[in-house]
Amino acid sequence: MKSSTKNILLTNVELEILSYIKQGFSSSYIAQVRNCSVRTIEKHRSNIITKLELPSSQNALLFWAFNNLNTTDT
Repeated sequence: MKSSTKNILLTNVELEILSYIKQGFSSSYIAQVRNCSVRTIEKHRSNIITKLELPSSQNALLFWAFNNLNTTDT
């Protein structure tokens, strides 16, 4: 994965959503907490996957989050 070798710019909202994903929360739960639609959360997930150049799977996103987000980021 190229993402670990370059500087990736995620928005604050994307980082927040990635933190929720790392904690195992569903899109439905994240949408409820953020007071937005599930579709909005799914779009953020898609944008994160694209920016991180990950295969389009939940497992890849979780793998990246656990290996690249410090626990102090959550």
